[in-house]
Amino acid sequence: MSSKKPSSPAPAAGELARGLAGVVAGRTAISSLDGDLRYRGYSIGPLAAAGDFEDVAYLLLYGELPSSTEHAAFTARLQTAAATLPPAALEALAGLAKHAPDASPMDALRSGVSILGQLARDNAPGTRTAQLHQAEQLLGQVPALLAAWMDLSSGRPVASWPRQPIAAALLERLTGRTPPADHVAAFGTTLVLYAEHEFNASTFAARTVVSTGSDMHSGIVAAIGALKGPLHGGANEQVLEQLSAIGSPERAEPWVNEQFAAKRVVMGFGHRVYKDGDVRATLLGDICRRMVAGTPAAGLEDLAGRVEQLMLKAKGLKPNLDWPAARIYHALGLPIRVFTPIFVVARMSGWTAHIIEQVGDNRLIRPLSLYCGEAPRHYTPASGR
Repeated sequence: MSSKKPSSPAPAAGELARGLAGVVAGRTAISSLDGDLRYRGYSIGPLAAAGDFEDVAYLLLYGELPSSTEHAAFTARLQTAAATLPPAALEALAGLAKHAPDASPMDALRSGVSILGQLARDNAPGTRTAQLHQAEQLLGQVPALLAAWMDLSSGRPVASWPRQPIAAALLERLTGRTPPADHVAAFGTTLVLYAEHEFNASTFAARTVVSTGSDMHSGIVAAIGALKGPLHGGANEQVLEQLSAIGSPERAEPWVNEQFAAKRVVMGFGHRVYKDGDVRATLLGDICRRMVAGTPAAGLEDLAGRVEQLMLKAKGLKPNLDWPAARIYHALGLPIRVFTPIFVVARMSGWTAHIIEQVGDNRLIRPLSLYCGEAPRHYTPASGR
């Protein structure tokens, strides 16, 4: 395993590292960020170009790329899990949709996974074989939960799950139409790029939960809660909202200057780890531009390119993955509110792999803190105050 240098210098003993910046908090054999993002040693470039999410999910869980036979069997197991959601889970989602149809799909996924855990009686880590089975179940169930929620919250009956790989099946379910091959390929690439990213906030949340001896479903619920935040997964939704607010390339410079003046963050730029640009953004940006060339979505690319120029010139910041992902999802005809849930679908592979790794070599995650409150004080009984 390579020994990655932290992107920020590690604090001296007794010093505070806000947000744990620069702190090496554990070991992992799942992914590395040593200049080039790698999954289990494989560079992200060829994996992204292939766009085969099942291939990558198998790699993250089992440590090796599958043979053709293993790939087919793995894909079939995920499809079966997606097509056979427990009726009690669907009934619970239907009740939630009836009372809160405008709730965030992220809330529906968080609740849905919790319900699945209760139905599975998942109370503690089992054997590695059992954990892998749970991971495969969740990899199929979570995209099906998302599609079911979108149907139920729109007043439609839940449609059946297409017997296809996850990228094609989920894109069909979310758009209501059979997608062309190039759309499936682009969507699959986004799933591969979002699948795993070392000790990010949501992954660390999941590992922290299961380090206590808790179960996989509880770890995933915590991870979804962390990913919901706009400083983590929710950023991809805000990217498109920003571009919509700008409207045209001519409006880009005054809009960016307004954000700087108000000290607001421009979502989709900068990264805690990547200081010289996010390799995932570069890969997906190229795909996005090729996919939308000659279509009505090409105008959005002109606007995005102008904002990129301004951000680089003014702040030295380059795009992160959320910047092109939001534009691709828009070009695919996906509603903004499913952007972050799609991130959940993809990252389920990385989260479950990390949970299994944490359980396999566990120690309770319990950092220290620096106290910054009042000095020691004398207690006065209520009668004397």
